[in-house]
Amino acid sequence: MKLQINKSASILGIFITAALLFDSCTKNTECTGEINVTRLATGAAVPNATVRIFVPSGGFYPCSGEQISEKILTTDASGKATFCLKLPATLNVAVTAGALTGTGVIATEVGKPVASPIKLQ
Repeated sequence: MKLQINKSASILGIFITAALLFDSCTKNTECTGEINVTRLATGAAVPNATVRIFVPSGGFYPCSGEQISEKILTTDASGKATFCLKLPATLNVAVTAGALTGTGVIATEVGKPVASPIKLQ
């Protein structure tokens, strides 16, 4: 009887270990970023601004595709542009809206939304 319980406990332990190993292999590594664009002079949100996120040498992986070196976004009515990456990355940001321009950097983290303010002048 004691041998049967030990055998059952061992088998259960193996299944639990295997389940934890397979679960760790499927961890979500997605990262989300948000660029908040405002005018330096007034603090007002800038809708329809062109946001370029890029890596000067190399690339990054958007959630929807293969490795790229840049992505162009447009801000919404509240001056925000959002994106999703498969893996963490540090990206340069360049924003234009008519004659106004601004630059910055955003570093994404797994499972933590990150926001970067860009002020145009």
